[in-house]
Amino acid sequence: MKDNLVVGLDIGTTKICALVARLSEEGHLKILSVGKCSSRGVRKGMVTDIEATSQAVKEAVTSAELSAGLKVKGVWVSIAGDHILAQDNRGFVKATGEDRTITAKDVEAVMEEASQLVLPPDREIIHVLPQQFTIDGQNLVKQPVGMKGTHLGVGVHVVTASSAWRGNIENCVRRAGYESEGVVLQSLASAMATVHPEEEDLGVALVDIGGGTTDLAIFLREGLRFSRVIPVGGSHITSDIAVGLHTTREKAEEIKLKYGFLSQATMRRKEKIRVEKIAGRGSYTVESKDLVRIIQPRVEEILELVEKELTRSGYRELLSAGMVLTGGTSLLRGIRELAEDQLGLPTKIGQAHLEEFQELTSPIYATVVGLVLYGIKRSEELTSKERLGVRIKEWLKEFF
Repeated sequence: MKDNLVVGLDIGTTKICALVARLSEEGHLKILSVGKCSSRGVRKGMVTDIEATSQAVKEAVTSAELSAGLKVKGVWVSIAGDHILAQDNRGFVKATGEDRTITAKDVEAVMEEASQLVLPPDREIIHVLPQQFTIDGQNLVKQPVGMKGTHLGVGVHVVTASSAWRGNIENCVRRAGYESEGVVLQSLASAMATVHPEEEDLGVALVDIGGGTTDLAIFLREGLRFSRVIPVGGSHITSDIAVGLHTTREKAEEIKLKYGFLSQATMRRKEKIRVEKIAGRGSYTVESKDLVRIIQPRVEEILELVEKELTRSGYRELLSAGMVLTGGTSLLRGIRELAEDQLGLPTKIGQAHLEEFQELTSPIYATVVGLVLYGIKRSEELTSKERLGVRIKEWLKEFF
């Protein structure tokens, strides 16, 4: 990895965050700095104003550069939005090794075969993620290299994106003065930071409730089985509060973060909330229960949409490890209990696996931490001298 430096850039609907880290010679991750600013020119996870977003990207990364005392060149960027689509595909090849031994070239060939999709000219592949290998029809093969067999097969989860929307993201990065090392599905990055391998093996649903979208990713037997982007998120809750309390979006966001509850049982009794009216028209007070009545229906709607996608996936009854909530909305008090009651799944709030920079373990930083972890893994693989072996390692260990 060049200079052992890796930078994650999470371009979200409500915030843009840059995280600078370095991998020590001993293999330990060291966080150097973090920079963030309010997002501009992004709606429902997609760039709608390149100039405004590029300026915000520059502001966030510059802040991280100043804190770390170094210059950033390349960044790993998150991608979200309802233009993201996914589908499963399969590939099969004959083993070419001596004495019918599966080789690294065979794995490369079968992954290439599984990647052959007919896509519209306006779409492109961003991830090809292996789910399971088969040898002569036998399933549950994790690492086929060195095993005996005549035919090698693989099932993959292929994630595609709009070429235009991906281009808009990378254009923002370039205009801000940086290079894009690659784009990473937001839910995949969040999972890398918060979901344990044993959870991915047993079956788990990651639900990342961001500002403009809710991203769902289902893992089973250490493979990504299903992914969807739902175009509703925390910014819709903020809008509901602004409309319901007749205040600005900025004040509504403050109220949501400070007083947001999701059930009558969890709120503090008789708590009064001062609300500033729009355009300096004075202020008034409301009770916590009034805020609950505004917030809870929207969160229940989001969870209902998640439930529909879980059912549609076909994996609803296989989620032995339950559900992991990340994203800023997961910090709303009572959301874990509400999710468990509504979906009937054991639920936890996902925190990034970090030993230092404890503030970055918050769910709001799950994506940017995951981008750094993804970038470190990919950069190490791409700079290895044994390119073929590295590509196989990349496919076999996409999440770990």
